[in-house]
Amino acid sequence: MYKVDLYIDGQKADLFKDEAIEMNLSVQNISDISKVFGDFTKQFTLPASKSNNKIFKHYYNVDISGGFDASLRVDAFIEINNNLYKSGVLELESVQLRSGNTYAYQVGFYSSTTALKDLFGEDTLNDLDLSVQNHTYNDTNIQAGIDGYVSGTGSAIIYPLISPVRNWYYDDVGSDHTPENISYHNGHNEHGIFFYDLKPAIKLQKIIDAIEAKYSVTFDSDFIASADFGKLFMWCHRRAGYMFKDQSSGFAAQAINFTSSTDGNWDLSSDTYTITAAQETELRITYTVNSTKDYKFQLYASDQLVSSRNHSGTVNNQIIYSTREVGDVLQFRFAPADDWGGDPVTLTSVQVQVEYFFDESWNDIDTISRSTSQSITRTVTVADQMPEQKVSDFMSSLLKMFNLVIVPTDENKYDIEPLDDWYGEGTTHEISKYIDTKEVDIAKPQLYRRINFEYNETEAILGEQYRLQNDIGYGDIRADFSFDGEELDVEVGFDHMLFERLDNLNNGITTINVGKSITRELEPYIGKPLIFYAPGTITGTSTFAYIPSGSNPTEVSKTDFWLATNLNDTSAASVTKTINFGTEIDPYLLQGFSQGLYNTYWKDYITDLYDPSRRKFTYKAQMPLAVMINLKLNDKLTIEQRNYVINNISLNLTTGEAKLELLNDV
Repeated sequence: MYKVDLYIDGQKADLFKDEAIEMNLSVQNISDISKVFGDFTKQFTLPASKSNNKIFKHYYNVDISGGFDASLRVDAFIEINNNLYKSGVLELESVQLRSGNTYAYQVGFYSSTTALKDLFGEDTLNDLDLSVQNHTYNDTNIQAGIDGYVSGTGSAIIYPLISPVRNWYYDDVGSDHTPENISYHNGHNEHGIFFYDLKPAIKLQKIIDAIEAKYSVTFDSDFIASADFGKLFMWCHRRAGYMFKDQSSGFAAQAINFTSSTDGNWDLSSDTYTITAAQETELRITYTVNSTKDYKFQLYASDQLVSSRNHSGTVNNQIIYSTREVGDVLQFRFAPADDWGGDPVTLTSVQVQVEYFFDESWNDIDTISRSTSQSITRTVTVADQMPEQKVSDFMSSLLKMFNLVIVPTDENKYDIEPLDDWYGEGTTHEISKYIDTKEVDIAKPQLYRRINFEYNETEAILGEQYRLQNDIGYGDIRADFSFDGEELDVEVGFDHMLFERLDNLNNGITTINVGKSITRELEPYIGKPLIFYAPGTITGTSTFAYIPSGSNPTEVSKTDFWLATNLNDTSAASVTKTINFGTEIDPYLLQGFSQGLYNTYWKDYITDLYDPSRRKFTYKAQMPLAVMINLKLNDKLTIEQRNYVINNISLNLTTGEAKLELLNDV
């Protein structure tokens, strides 16, 4: 018998003397190879002792406010004979009452991997601090990002040739001046790739860095730090359509910086006014604004948009009526018009009078003004442009794509690597003398008649056409086996784009590769987050036109651009990896590549699983403390000169009794 101690949030808990704590150990289980599991215990009970009641703050008493929050898991660790066994979190499941008195708490213990998912919670990618990658929205940065990195972003931001709205094509005939024609024609700025067409993309490594910083965790991973992973980007595509143009909420409004206050009630340091009295809740706002361009004048209350008015040039004595609440914080902001063409928007002067209605008349709160000009700072706030995806779903999708394991190695530290590499780091334990070899169950592993590896079912034009023609998505793979059973879907929460090397309608194929996030009906498409390789730039021979911002811009002739692709290199001879699951013809290099995700990261595991000699062995064992403490799930176990890999272990921490589900090493 071993002495087992449980610590909950730093406090030692009392255990029942005869309560068995059974730990279930598994990383990948053949019952669902698409999931990554952590360690967990079966539910067990703790006595309602004085110490435990203090830990759980009398959770059973619903009249106690501010008590234990059972919706959250708390830090915990387990010791065996005063040796640290596992760190993780504990969850309170229920409380048992007997004869009206508290008898026991039912709890479960989960590994640090599970705790990591709890740490992410419901946070999304746009909750991350990506401010290092923020940059001014101007032609200099956009053009720099077409064939290089945007300066000041840590070599992390590019502007790939992916269209969010228009169906680009290429025709070098001098008479074709249709806006969607991106061929460069000297003296024609009415067609080409307009500055507002392009959206930035960010390196996945920088997203990982931001996750580590926000949640104070460290991912030790040669895989994530590798040069190939460093070529992966996520397109900053939060809304269907353009990033700013024609988006009512696309460009963050900027607070008007008032410089004078008639009554001194307006806080000029924060450009706000807080409603403190009930009679001030019915408001009349009168404003006069002089501006150089079309703009929006907006009223916010406690950071929520209350009113937005579109104006052009100078307006006088415009009136807004609004009913607010005590505690609301008022602020006035301005933003470009929805159809903003990129020219600077400047308020040359503004005056606003704020009044409240009381005692049958309007009473002045303050008159505020600014007599000097204020221009909108055109900044791309990268976090605001990130796709709508939970941080946990982002990490989970990466694990599935590359068949990665994530293993806690220390407090807030995790090792992330491909499954094959992780198994290669394990050691071998000879445990024959601890095994009951008189009673052994041998069975075939649970096998599936079909395994699907697939991305989100895209509605982007070329990807959907491919799926309809081939009954499978571009980049997906389907493996069929001659077994009765269910299908298993390994689904990745990303979109996968079929890029297009443009034909010259007048003269053969071009050297230009583009993506199109539009539907077959030529409508803007949002989909799931899009990731792709940007392995390098192409210096082509076909010229395309970039149309800068401004009222009458001069078109710019360009040939160089980032190759946005599903391959890790721009040269066919140098391609070693693709983010297609299967073998696909690449539309730019015009040949097939077999170095997909399945062959690179999944094939060995699946091949072993379906090997005719593979069996699942179930043994009973009496495990010594040294093995219990030191055993890792990537270790191999030797029993009577045969090596096994661990599929699942159910271990009684008090007695050392274990049930081992092992797979013979093939």
